[in-house]
Amino acid sequence: MPTNVEEIKSRLDIVDVIQEYFPLKQAGVNFKANCPFHQEKTPSFMVSRERQMWHCFGCNEGGDMFEFIKKIENIDFPEALKILAAKAGVELRREDPKTTSMRTRIMNMNELAADWFAAELVSSTAGAKAKDYLQKTRGLADELIKYWQLGYALDSWDALGEHLRSRGFTKEEIIQSGLVVPKSGGYEYYDRFRDRIMFPIVDHHGNIVGFTGRTMKADEQAKYVNTPQTAVYNKSEVIFGLYQAKQFIKEQNSVVIVEGNMDVIGSAKGGVKNVVAVSGTALTVEQIRILQRYTNNIIFSFDTDTAGVRAAERAIAIAWAAEANVRVAVIPHGLAKDPDELVQKDPALWQKLVAAAPLAMDYFFALHLTDYQPDNIERKKIIAKNLLNLILKLESPIEQDFYLKKLSQELNINEASLRAVIHKTRNSVAPPKTTSALSSPRQDISLNKKSAVANRLLSFMLLDRDYAVYVSEHLVPESLPQDWLPVYKLLVIYYTKQASNESLPHNPVDFIIAADPSLTNAANSLIIKKEELRVLSYAEAVREIQQHLDYLKKSLAQSKQTSLKEELRQAERALALAASAEEQDALHSEIETILRRLNELSAELKDTDF
Repeated sequence: MPTNVEEIKSRLDIVDVIQEYFPLKQAGVNFKANCPFHQEKTPSFMVSRERQMWHCFGCNEGGDMFEFIKKIENIDFPEALKILAAKAGVELRREDPKTTSMRTRIMNMNELAADWFAAELVSSTAGAKAKDYLQKTRGLADELIKYWQLGYALDSWDALGEHLRSRGFTKEEIIQSGLVVPKSGGYEYYDRFRDRIMFPIVDHHGNIVGFTGRTMKADEQAKYVNTPQTAVYNKSEVIFGLYQAKQFIKEQNSVVIVEGNMDVIGSAKGGVKNVVAVSGTALTVEQIRILQRYTNNIIFSFDTDTAGVRAAERAIAIAWAAEANVRVAVIPHGLAKDPDELVQKDPALWQKLVAAAPLAMDYFFALHLTDYQPDNIERKKIIAKNLLNLILKLESPIEQDFYLKKLSQELNINEASLRAVIHKTRNSVAPPKTTSALSSPRQDISLNKKSAVANRLLSFMLLDRDYAVYVSEHLVPESLPQDWLPVYKLLVIYYTKQASNESLPHNPVDFIIAADPSLTNAANSLIIKKEELRVLSYAEAVREIQQHLDYLKKSLAQSKQTSLKEELRQAERALALAASAEEQDALHSEIETILRRLNELSAELKDTDF
């Protein structure tokens, strides 16, 4: 019987799995993209359908679909297994308790809690009031309540905690879940959610990671309470409604971001189903990046009060910085306070407002020019300042130029004056810190290039036995980076054994992995690079191989030269301090030897054609 992992891999294609996160472009038999794990302008992230693996030649990360899910979701193997099993339609066999992490235990508790809340809403006397509110005040039918897994938390200090204890969870685990609040001393606790309508927060894989609870008490100070940060709930990454909306987001190629959980449910009820909300936090860069896996077109709908406008400006600036296309769906003042209320009055109007949402900058122009008075210079200065600050946040120079011209026309201000303000503002802002890649020592850059050259050279060996023989005859193994030396040695062994007609795997990569499983990632990366090299003619390939050999030879000579120069400096310092004639003679002899070797290396570097 195949293992869970084997069955999942037999049903899923790694290309399809990765393309749920970002698009891949065909590159011969492989696929490529900009790496999601480090900043780069030229794509170095490659995916091999043949080998069902991925590798980045920039940051040297790689592996199978499980490694990809673990890294991009920042989760452990059990969670990656669960995600991929759901995608593949594989029913996982009983989990080994030793592999069940705290994350998995917390998600299990959340599922139990959601079922318990849902049951209390339907069956308990106290829950009847909450259900009545959802049905009559919010207009939700039973099927919608069930679809969104809404529930009710009893007005009790320990009902949920005791329920979880009865299902075998420890006090420590229950505290870690965030479903309870620890008392002073840290070991006892009480239920976090009491007398509240409960909204499960589901991640984009369908796992319940937390809850939002809306109070049923009119005098309660905290209207909404959210699960705190836990091992599974990171409020800067979780997006309410994304799991339910992601298919509609793909179909519409846009996502509508609203403020509250009920706005999401109400909007979906009213026919706009590509809608999500940010729960209990301001919009973050991480949330924008998650949404951009599905679409780059974002529509915001915020309250039109002062706080709502400020929240809109912050959120839109983040989306602009991520180079998203941003629009704003504005609910007319006095018509409704939010999408949920509007849907209850006129669902068709909500659909129309979303469909006709103007570009974000056009929205800001209309907003700030609402009470514009051409003869009021102070008001003109304020409007110009506010809109210029927003124009500065646009990533596209073309958009900046367009809106500067528009602002000049709207305010009847010379365009050159506005550009002077922009120039002054930019110059007053401190330059951004360089990235680690730009500020890395020269030695690190050199090592990265050396590793890339070695990778390409060994890929030639994989491509053709004649190339492998040529490389082995001309390469000085010492010139290879230490990470690639074991791979090279195993390739030489493979072709040597092949020449003597020994029984070997058809693919040398399989031989390398069988000999040393720790080399799997490096060996698989050669498969991807090999496919890029097939397009080269024999003459082009030989010429490139010679260049790579020369580079490694030169790099080794330079490294030796640096070491010898340091030895020379030390010998000269020792000579200056030498007391006896014998010691001085020995040091003179050592210096002459070093100088002779330096001259030989200089001649070698001069002859190297690279």
